[in-house]
Amino acid sequence: MFICSYHFMVSPLSLIFNRSISRASVVLRRTMVPKHTRNYQDAIEALNNLQTNAQYLKNAVIKPKAGTNIPEITKFLKRTGVLIEKLDKLSVIHVAGTNGKGTTCAYCESILRNHGYKTGFYSSPHLLDVRERIRIDGKPISKIEFASHFWRIYDMLDAQKTDPADMPLYFRYLTIMAFHIFIEHSVDVAIVEVGIGGEYDCTNVIRNTVVAGITPLDLDHTPLLGHSIESIAWNKSGIMKEGSIAFTAEQSDRAMKVLLERSLEKHDILYVLINRRYVLDVINNKNKSRREFSLEIAKKSIEETHWPGRYEIKQLRNIRFFLDGAHTIESMIVCANWFKEKTINSNREKALIFNLTGDRNPDVFFKELCKLAFDIVIFTPNVGSENDTAEYKIKWLEIEDDGRKAADIQIFPSVSKAINFLDNGNEYDVLITGSIHLIGSALSVLDPTLGGALSG
Repeated sequence: MFICSYHFMVSPLSLIFNRSISRASVVLRRTMVPKHTRNYQDAIEALNNLQTNAQYLKNAVIKPKAGTNIPEITKFLKRTGVLIEKLDKLSVIHVAGTNGKGTTCAYCESILRNHGYKTGFYSSPHLLDVRERIRIDGKPISKIEFASHFWRIYDMLDAQKTDPADMPLYFRYLTIMAFHIFIEHSVDVAIVEVGIGGEYDCTNVIRNTVVAGITPLDLDHTPLLGHSIESIAWNKSGIMKEGSIAFTAEQSDRAMKVLLERSLEKHDILYVLINRRYVLDVINNKNKSRREFSLEIAKKSIEETHWPGRYEIKQLRNIRFFLDGAHTIESMIVCANWFKEKTINSNREKALIFNLTGDRNPDVFFKELCKLAFDIVIFTPNVGSENDTAEYKIKWLEIEDDGRKAADIQIFPSVSKAINFLDNGNEYDVLITGSIHLIGSALSVLDPTLGGALSG
């Protein structure tokens, strides 16, 4: 008889964890490019013709439609020569959650790589370049390798499609590419970040999950995942697998109850990480000698991990920019506290650059941000965002009108114009937060060398 253990463990990894679609609407415009000239830019153009996650969320009407993800990606993997049994040969760390799952994956990858493991890392979204999503030993794959895999997979799928729309969506396509690349590189461990949810996410085609991680949960993507924390927890815990080990950050009682029930259902052992005192080495490095775990290496790996756009500080002449893609209320509270602590002794004027994507309600975010008493508040769209930033101004004024200092509210059509407005010789501490896409746009202005670092 299987007994599921509900353990409260102490580990340094707690630091890590605390941080139907209408196919008729998906029409792939075939890129008519001669095979001998198809390069990276051609691949990006073809990829961008596939439906994105943002479009997927916009078109998602009811949750069960998401159940098509795994059958669909299984079909496309088979068409490209990867049966599920072949995928089973990968040892996988699978991470779901609402807040901090990308950072969690980045820390895990760094720790394992610095212990001598060959790593594959699949994450989303990207900030500047799509190749950020697929990494080998911590480095994005090259343009040449990206184009090579893209067109090889594209041609196989294109030759077998039954109608013009019978191609993977944007995120599914990249997931297929990542699995091909990890298999070709014979990685020791693949760290895979869930796209949306868990149970129905296409990355959950994975069966050989050695470790599942659930980061702090919050209400997000509710049209697809449900409007209760119980529904969110049910979806996120879908990555648990029989015989695997799952770790979770401390959660609310309602969420934890669901996680425990799901661990029993799936015959999965669940550990709750509550502090940093001990380490549990659970990585099953199949058919290879196990490496001795070093706490010092783990600490150094975490300290040296650079995950752009998360609690990042950039200097531009007289301006200090504080960047963090906080897209839920819990992450915004943490972000606001971080900014407050970093600027508590500063005499500079404070400015905010903000935007959200999707159906997220800005009111709850503004209630927290207003507490920081910004001198200037700037709203600017992201690339591809449909948000009405003028409406943001009205909402901010409604919330600010309770005796707090009134901010100078500005609206600009781009991040670069917002930054140029502030770059006037005065000293500012500027918080850029909200959408991770806004962070990417800001980094492209503040640190163009990031794009250069991805060249090749």
